[in-house]
Amino acid sequence: MMKKVNTCLYIDKQVLETARKVGLNLSRVSENALVEAIGRLQGRKQETSLQSPPRVEGRGRDLNPGARLHRPVGY
Repeated sequence: MMKKVNTCLYIDKQVLETARKVGLNLSRVSENALVEAIGRLQGRKQETSLQSPPRVEGRGRDLNPGARLHRPVGY
């Protein structure tokens, strides 16, 4: 594992509050976005944890069964 360092980012207050509310890991999201941006600028795709399978609760379940149950979305 690479050594991590502290840094300071200036982020819109509302964006920060929403990110925390939905449970985003700000360090991971920021690092992944930077790795992707660097890769694009350098003309190559770099490996990030974004390319690994998502770690989402309920993975494999249909979280929107409305179509399967012939119900409109938002029912």
